[in-house]
Amino acid sequence: MQHGITEEEWNDYLDGLAEPEMRTRIEAHLIGCMACWEFYERLANVSQSLHEASSEARDHTMIEDKRMHAMLRAIFTNLRTVRAETITQKQIQLWLESLEKALSPICGAEAAAKVLHAAARYSPAQSLESVRPDNWEPFLDRLTNITAAMCGDTFASLIQERGQM
Repeated sequence: MQHGITEEEWNDYLDGLAEPEMRTRIEAHLIGCMACWEFYERLANVSQSLHEASSEARDHTMIEDKRMHAMLRAIFTNLRTVRAETITQKQIQLWLESLEKALSPICGAEAAAKVLHAAARYSPAQSLESVRPDNWEPFLDRLTNITAAMCGDTFASLIQERGQM
């Protein structure tokens, strides 16, 4: 914490997510505090550089739709070879990892992990660690809905297909 401004508040301010009251408080402080102004400028420059670098990295790591579809088809084929009644928790874990790997190139590794956790939290499983064969389908439906909102229906249908038992 620097001068009553937490790290989270700085991040929200830099990302444009600060509530109007917090934004006003930080801006008023910046006017009168050279140390915080310099700190803000450094953070803003670093934040801008990170955004530019991540955007550039995404542009260079885009996978063509044809290639992505072929990769997903291969995974779907592997997933379907296991019958639902013989599914182990280890297999569920492997499927979760497989789904995360499919989401990562599209929305980034951190967002992919958060999407999986959110899908679990709002399904009967209630947590990623509690996803089991008996609650897999509701989890997958939730994941598909979230993916559709983030990436569009085409990619969401691929995720739905990938996760079918």
